[in-house]
Amino acid sequence: MEAILLRAVGLLGIRVLGQEEDGADSEAGGGSSEPKILIEQKALSTIAHLCDGDARTGLNGLQLAVQARIGAAKLGSMQPSEATQDIIVNEDHVKEGLQRSHILYDRAGEEHYNCISALHKSMRGSHENAALYWLGRMLEGGEDPLYVARRLVRFASEDVGLSDPLALTQAVSAFQACHFIGMPECEVILAQCAVYLARAPKSIEIYKAYDSVKACLRNHKGPLPSVPLHLRNAPTKLMKSLDYGKGYKYNPAFSGPVEQEYLPDELRGVNFFNWTPSDV
Repeated sequence: MEAILLRAVGLLGIRVLGQEEDGADSEAGGGSSEPKILIEQKALSTIAHLCDGDARTGLNGLQLAVQARIGAAKLGSMQPSEATQDIIVNEDHVKEGLQRSHILYDRAGEEHYNCISALHKSMRGSHENAALYWLGRMLEGGEDPLYVARRLVRFASEDVGLSDPLALTQAVSAFQACHFIGMPECEVILAQCAVYLARAPKSIEIYKAYDSVKACLRNHKGPLPSVPLHLRNAPTKLMKSLDYGKGYKYNPAFSGPVEQEYLPDELRGVNFFNWTPSDV
């Protein structure tokens, strides 16, 4: 990758600064009024690393970084220490240029988690406009569309839940469509799903109730309660002789509600939809 970038800068007339060189050494160009463009070797190495072998992205990033520095020189926005005849592109300039062009997106680093968090919170806040923006930031930066689709499936149950049960169907369908056709065709499918979830009514009832179940199990001291006998399966004569299934009331056989315990005796009366660990 670096070899490709080195050839490119040579064709563009850009000089690469060596470890022992600096911009002050480049006055050999006579009295030319045109500024020379120089780039640090570390800047090229950074482009090669961030672009992960994608030559087109690397060359675009190089071009954007150089253009930004030329533009800064023309506008006179360089620092006084930089206001020499030469234009030097360093590592920071490269990173800034890549960020501005939305090319820099670390799929394994902090920005990955920041963007998915922003998407999740925007949908939770019913802000469809922001949801589309953060979705675009990820997809245009090269994020795996199936990762985004999986997060939308989770959101459909965690944040929308039973307030709109069709949200989960929408999200699962989006995931399957992304799997079938991939990028870039699936981008509009993910956009449709993100907007649907942002507009949907929200409920975390199921999410909180299941968290209460997990807390109950983790906080329990000693052996877990046994399954009540009347709820146990009795496929053998031995199990029946031990009263497995005895006294169970088969609900469809009754015309109305059935009075029957379904939790262990230790948890009788516990309602996980309004329960907290301090209740037991």
